[in-house]
Amino acid sequence: MADTVIALKGFADIIVGVILAFKPSIIYESVLTRKLHELSGLHLSNASVAPGFNHSIACFSISIGVGSVIAARIGKPARPVIFSMNITWALLSLLTCIGAPREWDIGSATLLMSALNHLVLSTAMAWFDPDVLAFGSRNREKKTKRA
Repeated sequence: MADTVIALKGFADIIVGVILAFKPSIIYESVLTRKLHELSGLHLSNASVAPGFNHSIACFSISIGVGSVIAARIGKPARPVIFSMNITWALLSLLTCIGAPREWDIGSATLLMSALNHLVLSTAMAWFDPDVLAFGSRNREKKTKRA
């Protein structure tokens, strides 16, 4: 099941990347983003302000999505890598939204939405495969005992 979650998240990342490449306002002005803006007070990102940046994020998202789909096919050995990337993104994004001074203008409702998305995914991966939390250390211990 963990590999299914990783693959679905990979395909979702690819779709998000395509949206960001061609019509980023769909994400930046979504109902969920607006609701998070209302609840958090974080600003709404403006898709028309930095089209080059939007496109670079689109490329990044598609690349991560492709990597996740491939990792899902590899299976258990690749799960800790995908878990660590997603939990790191979630935590750094949350810390940015919570801790960055407002005048820096780097925390946004879009970043908060992304943080929550990655936090849910990371939780699902850990739920379906608790070994992702050990980052492969259990496998190394087993190999060492056999040698």
